[in-house]
Amino acid sequence: MSDEPKLRVCVGDAGRRLPGWLSAHWRDDADVPFRPEDDFPFEDRAVEVIACGDFVAGLPRETVVRFLLECRRVLTPGGVLSLPAPGTQRKVRTSITGVTDIPHIAALVGLEAAGVMPVANDCRAALAELHAPNERAIMLEFTKRDRGVDGDPWVSIVIPAYNPRFYAACLDSALAQTYDNIEIVVCDDSAGTEIETMTATRSSLRRVRYLRNAVRLRPRGNFTRCFENARGEFVKFLCDDDLLAPECVASLLDTFRRAPDTVLATSHRQRIDEYGACLPNRPETWPIVAEDTTIAGYTLANAMLAVGLNTVGEPSTTLFRKADLLDQAPDYFRFNGAHGHGIIDMVTWSALLLKGNAVYLRKSLSSFRIHATQRQRDPANAQRNGESIRGLQAAWFDLKLIEKVPPHLLLVKPFPPNGDVDWRLQPILAAYRGS
Repeated sequence: MSDEPKLRVCVGDAGRRLPGWLSAHWRDDADVPFRPEDDFPFEDRAVEVIACGDFVAGLPRETVVRFLLECRRVLTPGGVLSLPAPGTQRKVRTSITGVTDIPHIAALVGLEAAGVMPVANDCRAALAELHAPNERAIMLEFTKRDRGVDGDPWVSIVIPAYNPRFYAACLDSALAQTYDNIEIVVCDDSAGTEIETMTATRSSLRRVRYLRNAVRLRPRGNFTRCFENARGEFVKFLCDDDLLAPECVASLLDTFRRAPDTVLATSHRQRIDEYGACLPNRPETWPIVAEDTTIAGYTLANAMLAVGLNTVGEPSTTLFRKADLLDQAPDYFRFNGAHGHGIIDMVTWSALLLKGNAVYLRKSLSSFRIHATQRQRDPANAQRNGESIRGLQAAWFDLKLIEKVPPHLLLVKPFPPNGDVDWRLQPILAAYRGS
């Protein structure tokens, strides 16, 4: 229909910048009729510029979320989304903070405010032409971060230490990693000197930084101090009673190299008892897919939060970029108003999974220890954690992404990538099967 909103798209030539690029790839027939509930008719990472009229600001909030998710999916690294801010009086570049709710939603889904459009200058003229009917509009511009991995980036294994009982085995598993570019950061929240002594006797084996907390920070504060002191591009939490397989960091990091737009890498984890013996899977630890798989992040969060079980993994299970949480500073480990007290992992995975894709590896790359002195086994903590999960669920369900893809389904692609295989829906294997 003629009154349908339209997008103007600029499709690049595999990311190359060639003479005459704009005239060759910006065409009048690139105006695409668009219903905001629909998926875009473009492959991942195929579009240089998306420009649209002021219809976005008039959409329901949940529709804006879906629209911006699709923009992020199809944009090339460095690609730009441009749209006018409604109700503005002068056509000038200005801060977008507080203009509408769109900047907040864009940040949630992994789009960043763009001070300068990172494409050919002539594209600006084309965008101005598109918006000519509204000469006084202030333009909102967002860009997609380049998530490529160059060389062997630095990885920080951070250990929020408190209980010395299993700490030596935990630290030894970090020291035994096959990946070389690693630092180990230990933040000691214990009252005694056992953790300090065990660290000192091993610190010559690999780069280890030991930090004693001057006052007790408790779990959330200690996680925050670990995160803030990580110097690596990537962060790997390791709780003081858990273990990493020797190839854990190398395997998880490789997913970022091979699967573009990955924000979170995880794997199956093995439950073990206090003696290191293997324990059977529970609903939350069953493998969620039948083979190594790339998963659209929001569908994995849907599955996790619909049943309130951490199917993604405990803090020791995953790897992610530090930069992807820096927008939360200084109050880390939260999602859209939910602070997730006692569920630092689930609230953090929710924030990350809305920004991009996950890769799940079937091999057990970490071990999660079950023992009587865990904080999770304290009834008071269990009650608080349950309340936090309900708060996190409410914050997530408010986005209504479960209405886009039901929580028993995952949107997946093969890993490693297999040519141009498109996204498809498949049932999740875990959580919904029962105990």
